[in-house]
Amino acid sequence: MIPPDRELLQIGPSRDHARPPLFRLLETVLLRTAILGLGYVGTTTAACLLEDGHRVLGVDINPAKVEALGRGRSPVVEPGVEERLQAGVEAGRMTAATDIAPHIDDLDLVIVCVGTPSRADGKLDLTHLLEVTRQLGRSLAGRSADRPPLLLVFRSTMPPGTMDRLVAPTLRKAAGEAPGGRYEIAFNPEFLRESTAVKDYFSPPKIVIGEREPGLTKKLMGIYDGIEAPIFEVPFGTAEMAKMVDNSFHALKVAFANEIGRIALSKNIDPQSVADLFLADTKLNISPYYLRPGGPFGGSCLPKDLSAMLALARESGLSVPVLSGARESNAMHLAWILQAIKRRAPAPGPVLLLGLSFKSGTDDLRNSPLLALAEMLLEAGYDLSVHDPDLDSARLVGVNFALGVEHQEVLVERMVEDVEPAAAKAAVMILGKPMKHLPRALLEDPRLIDIDRLGTSLASA
Repeated sequence: MIPPDRELLQIGPSRDHARPPLFRLLETVLLRTAILGLGYVGTTTAACLLEDGHRVLGVDINPAKVEALGRGRSPVVEPGVEERLQAGVEAGRMTAATDIAPHIDDLDLVIVCVGTPSRADGKLDLTHLLEVTRQLGRSLAGRSADRPPLLLVFRSTMPPGTMDRLVAPTLRKAAGEAPGGRYEIAFNPEFLRESTAVKDYFSPPKIVIGEREPGLTKKLMGIYDGIEAPIFEVPFGTAEMAKMVDNSFHALKVAFANEIGRIALSKNIDPQSVADLFLADTKLNISPYYLRPGGPFGGSCLPKDLSAMLALARESGLSVPVLSGARESNAMHLAWILQAIKRRAPAPGPVLLLGLSFKSGTDDLRNSPLLALAEMLLEAGYDLSVHDPDLDSARLVGVNFALGVEHQEVLVERMVEDVEPAAAKAAVMILGKPMKHLPRALLEDPRLIDIDRLGTSLASA
């Protein structure tokens, strides 16, 4: 049994990883915590909580894992984990069991770390997660009513909607009551890399906490106090998606880098030297730029140079599906936006398109997705008006002049200078790029679809 008394600990300097000075002075309430699932995530989490002085009960259906953990032996190979487990056992703060039920009254916190492996169809297998959730709910039903609410923190990777549609109902049915009374629930995705998991735990890029309502979990009862990282308290769905987005991007980066490497080698160019130059740019390449969802890419550079890179690959007989898919995905994104507009306001509309050049502060129409969208709307039979303060058809030169002649109906006949009368009659307005001069009332109008920010206005369209 985990001793029922809480303790206060003055945390000292860590033995083998850097901790911020603030942490060394922080007085922390020590928690009695159960970890359900003793794989890589669960075992690492247990070790790091022990490092912070908490009492930990490791729970797993595998008796071999429980026996090993009870002796301070790690069931997984991960640097820095076993010595922390051994120290916890020697200090009497680490125990292990195959069943949480006998300990349910003694706990302050439960962290669920069971695996959610891939199924044959690519979806996550939630069978074990939901079974553990059901057993946890049954144990909660036996928790003394005079005990404080037990915080249940789920760390298992799960698709968006799982907490609301599956976890919470399973707990409610098994425990006989909804969260908010005897227990509370949270989702706290992990961002740990195997072989550096302990370091990642104490020095994470961010801490994400999914909650039923903002602030309910009090930042997970302070288990991250003293760890210097931004904390985001968000709805369940946002937190659930965060982990999957991160790992999808990491996979994309590896595939992108390897495609560039193959193309470079086909031209007898050192791919590592190319990578050095690419990674040296932390203003655009390794940065937040181009990573916020919005409109399709366009302009004179991105489409042209992407096409040129694809041509290099074809010359060398190379298949580069990531790079090829970027161009295809861009076209599909524009088609998706058009369908969203059609759902919101069937033809003939009317529609007001705010923006025509490919981005703010320029009159460049080359490969502009907004110009392409305008032509699509006209072809679909929409009564279209266009407003763009960056454009003066009389001042277009070179290729832009040629595009002006080609798209004369859009650039001359459909252009409006006074945006408010056009907005008043529009069934839907489409903001394609930022415009500082627009009235605030127009930007907050429910008829506005902001494709530059790709907000919820498109989801409801």
